[in-house]
Amino acid sequence: MKRMISLLIALTMLVSIFPASLAESAAYIPAPYNPAEVDPTVTYLEPAFYENENGPTIGVTTVGVINQDGLYFRDSNNNQVLDDFEDWRLDAKVRATDMVSKMTLEDQAGFVVNALMTNPVVNTLEAAKNEDGTINPGAIVAMVPDGEESKNAYANGFASLDSFVINTQKVRAAVYRGNLGFEASTVALLNNVITEMAEADSALRGVPAIPATLISNPISAGFPDTQGMAAAAAGDGNYDAIREYAEVDRQMWIAQGINAMYGPQIDLASDPRWPRNNTTYGERPEVTAGIITALVEGYQNGTGGMKPGAVALSVKHFPGDGSSENGFESHSKTGQWRLYPTAGSLEKYQLVGFQAAIDAGAGSIMPCYSRDSADARSAVQTYRGHEIKVNQLGSAYNPEIITTLLRDIMGFDGYVNTDSGIVTTQNYGVEDMTEVERYAQLIRAGSDAIGSGLRTDYIIEAVNSGILDKADLDRANINRATSMFQQGRFDNPYVDYVAADAVRGELLATASKQAYALHQKAVVMLKNSDNTLPVTETGKKVYIASFTGKGADDSIEESFKTIFEARGFEIVSKASKADIAYLFVNPTATSGQGATSSEAVLSLVEEYEVDERDKDNDTQAKTGDKITVTTLEDVDKIPKIAEDVHANGGKVIATIECSSPWILTNLEPYCDALLVNYTITSVQQYASTASTSILNAFNAQLDVMTGVYAPTGKLAVTLVSSEDVVALHTETLADGTEAELCASPNDVPGYDKDQYIDPAVLANVPGGSYAYQDANGNYYVSGFGLSY
Repeated sequence: MKRMISLLIALTMLVSIFPASLAESAAYIPAPYNPAEVDPTVTYLEPAFYENENGPTIGVTTVGVINQDGLYFRDSNNNQVLDDFEDWRLDAKVRATDMVSKMTLEDQAGFVVNALMTNPVVNTLEAAKNEDGTINPGAIVAMVPDGEESKNAYANGFASLDSFVINTQKVRAAVYRGNLGFEASTVALLNNVITEMAEADSALRGVPAIPATLISNPISAGFPDTQGMAAAAAGDGNYDAIREYAEVDRQMWIAQGINAMYGPQIDLASDPRWPRNNTTYGERPEVTAGIITALVEGYQNGTGGMKPGAVALSVKHFPGDGSSENGFESHSKTGQWRLYPTAGSLEKYQLVGFQAAIDAGAGSIMPCYSRDSADARSAVQTYRGHEIKVNQLGSAYNPEIITTLLRDIMGFDGYVNTDSGIVTTQNYGVEDMTEVERYAQLIRAGSDAIGSGLRTDYIIEAVNSGILDKADLDRANINRATSMFQQGRFDNPYVDYVAADAVRGELLATASKQAYALHQKAVVMLKNSDNTLPVTETGKKVYIASFTGKGADDSIEESFKTIFEARGFEIVSKASKADIAYLFVNPTATSGQGATSSEAVLSLVEEYEVDERDKDNDTQAKTGDKITVTTLEDVDKIPKIAEDVHANGGKVIATIECSSPWILTNLEPYCDALLVNYTITSVQQYASTASTSILNAFNAQLDVMTGVYAPTGKLAVTLVSSEDVVALHTETLADGTEAELCASPNDVPGYDKDQYIDPAVLANVPGGSYAYQDANGNYYVSGFGLSY
């Protein structure tokens, strides 16, 4: 072990509190704490900081600081020599390459995997304190006695981060799952405690101390969901509001020590039954491209690549999961295939957003689980004149996808971060490989960070056995480390946990105003017969009814009653006594997954029979049985409500929550005015902000209804005209096999599908189009939206 500098605790604290300028005469500043004497799993170590006048602040706990040329540098490996990787004046790639050359094999194995489930043990700063007011690290990170294997470390590959994982497996990255349910100070402490433990572990071994990376899925601060964002931006005709939202959100993340995002999801919505369409930015490639460019600029502190103060985005799911086989989702085997029946669709539609992300300098790309089909249903795809070869491997295992296409052809130079279940569950095309072989294949194919798994011993075994070339592991480490150096986190990985709550609170106040404005902009007015809207006269009598897949929602009805009354309307209990019948329609999507599965149903129906699919999810084969699904319970009551209120000379105004591109035959004809909402379903997973976001969405609906805000929103996805245009039928393919084909191609967005649908099918569809046509003759195609 390389020589360590031991300090008395008293001297340590003096070094920590004196200004850095007092130490300028010294060539070397010892570490504030000696990890052989102070255990960071027991004692929280207040970091020492040294400010460079025209450079980064240096933050340390158990490693020293080099004072050279009047500048401060972090002596990450405590060798009292300024190594290239410690010199912040050098290029990030040069630093990364040098650091990786000095890492052990076990450190390299730990650096390329992420722990999947990580939250502070407690959720408040007060609960994290000892009786004397000091921080208890064990209240932040689960502490496992030295040498005792973590209970979670290997369970299904989905481990939470604890002291065993940090110290024994050398894992340095974890996914924070707490959204806004934890005080910002405890999240900031999570970053600091993990980093202190990692730094101490490295200091004891004399190897480069690699800071922790906290990752999160997108965190809801009460904004509309992603399609709502697209609806708002399309109405604006620019992406300024998206960029401004991302800039504010970035500052909240950085204040908490969260430095990377598993997102945003920019798959193009092209099969209407795919259950993750509602977490995309819709079906317009140019809108998705504009939004991801704005998000990169906002979250990464500007375009052109990673830089200090950036949150690294992992743009997903490359090359796009939306062209799924008949809408089934790739988290289960029924959805493992992507279909490209349309020549040129990959380049024209699916990759436009990803190319924009790459051109803007996105830090990371996340491949999708699914794999491309080689059967006769798919056409040969090219990009920029290069044919994309099909080898039927899940994208993260597929060098043709993530090395040839993503890097060599499209020009991506960040790091590739796989999705979470890639080794143990969504391992399509490599099912017969051992887990050691899967890790090797992932890294060899071009993956640089593995979303979960934590079997660092398998990576070590793969290298030692010759299955994985050490040069490939070096490449993965260099790519990931380059991003860290570009962000400036290596030089100072610590954040001010005391200030974090105030920073987040102030920024949330700004975000709240941004969110409400975007909720207003996200409202799409589809129908407005006889100028039903706006309703400017108060005092009118309103009957309120809600419809979901499980019956009426009393909480929604009560919320709307409160909002209507606050605006001067009178609530009545019968439609026959109302001037306005207001219907809030929130259908339940059928996902095509589970113990009994079927293709998703887009009609608003109750007890609707569909073919049952293979229960073990290995195929989409029909079992010969039927199952019943309900997307909207009591849907047959809507005509009676309309009849009653119309008989009273009143109007029907409805809002439909567009979690799917619903077929509106059982709703629209009975409405005088019809609005779209994009928020309710997606915000319910964020308990801490759900009620605020829902009320914002409700109030935004009332703003449009009453003339407070003239609607500007545009549909993010084309609404479907009939089940006939998404019907499946069996055909014998050119190679003699039988397969199911969809009446409209899986890989083409709704606004462009008509040209590929059999004219005989369209001839029997209301409106003669894939897009729904309403009673006023308007087609509900993406980009459509009325105003008044």
